[in-house]
Parts: sequence; C-alpha cells; structure tokens
Amino acid sequence: MIPKYEQIKQDLLAEIKNHTFIPGDKFYSEADIKRIYSVSSITAVKALNELTSAGYLYRIQGKGTFVSKAKISQNVKFSDIELHSLDTEKVQVISVEEENKPEILKQLGLPANASYYKIIRVRSFGDTPFLAHITHLPKKLMKEPIEKDLTAYASVYEKVRKDFAIDLFSLASVETNEIVFPDDPELLNLLQLSFREPAVKQVKHSYLPDGSVAEYIVSYKHWKYFKTKIEVEAE
Repeated sequence: MIPKYEQIKQDLLAEIKNHTFIPGDKFYSEADIKRIYSVSSITAVKALNELTSAGYLYRIQGKGTFVSKAKISQNVKFSDIELHSLDTEKVQVISVEEENKPEILKQLGLPANASYYKIIRVRSFGDTPFLAHITHLPKKLMKEPIEKDLTAYASVYEKVRKDFAIDLFSLASVETNEIVFPDDPELLNLLQLSFREPAVKQVKHSYLPDGSVAEYIVSYKHWKYFKTKIEVEAE
C-alpha cells in the first residue's frame, strides 16, 4: 500500500505538471493540505518537503511555498551553433604524443604507472582557427605503432571506430563549459588569441559500457565563434 504522503505528493506533482500552478505561483500551505486531504501536520509537511527537495517547490520564510522556475521535469537540449559553413572547415593535427602526467592519468582513471596518448588538433575555417582540441585517450584505444601520417588522426572518432569498432559518439558522456582567459603561449598562438582575450573551455569525459573512461578532452573555442542554442521539450 502506498503511504498517504506519497499519494498526496503524486497528486500535487500532477497539478504542477498540468500547470494548475505555474512557476512563481504560491503553492498550497501545510494548513491547506491538512484540510484538503484530512491528514496530520506530519503527513502534510512530509509531502511538501519531498517536493521541495526534488526542486519542484521552494520556500520563502514568512511568505510561504512557491512553485520553482527550474525545469526539472523537462528535457533540455544544448547544442552549439556554428557561425561558418561546415564546407570550409578543416582540421590540422598538431601532434600525437605518449604521456603519463599524473593529473591526466587521474582524469582517465588510470594507475600511476600507466600512460596515454595526447592528440592536439586545431579546427579552422579558411585561415581562421576557432577551436583547439586536446584529446587524451587510454592506450587501449590507440592502435600502435602510431601512424607517421598524422592526418590519420584528424577525426579521432573515425580512427577509434575503424581500429576498435567502438563508436565514441554513442557513449555516455559529461561535458562542462566555462569562460576562461588562457595564458598558455602555445594555445594563444593556435587560436590567434591576444593576451587576456577569453575562450570557452569545454571539458568532456566519455565512458565505455564498463564504466571506464574512453576519452578525456579539453577544448578551447575562440570567443568570437561561440554560440549556444537551448531547446526545452514540452511536457
């Protein structure tokens, strides 16, 4: 049997999702719920607390409970908008090197005595560089020996799919974006950024089905060419 507070919580959640209450509206009080459902204060408070903890409600001391503006129950899609024609885009592979820096091994979930491959690439349209990728791959996803023609690594995803039949595009991943002011001379030169010009730093981890890290990528996008679209699906 479903507990009474859970039944009340589901009823209240349905009212929020059906837009009986819209974000910013004042919600039922503890007294309202006690009266409507003929329950104790403990049951009413528990139902409200669970909806508050889940992010659907928030409280203001002395004013009451309100419906949150957070779109927790909706699917949100973020996507980059390219400000140039993809037909003019080209990729230059700067280097492919084996490394074993402790901070990167930690990001890849590898032991201290392991190593990985770092691939640096720059995307440009025409003669204008706009995105630098620094990809770190565990050695299990790099076929050795490394090819002398570095253009083979222009598309890391294609290379991994060809060599290991693994589609990195389809893997679970986590990505964060933040504005930074790069001070590394090599990076500034790659993106033709002047000192103290900003860039968008994009950090991404992708995960194999067994939970191990498939890739750790740090990318820097020139601020002039960064634009993002946010789409929210209707419930």
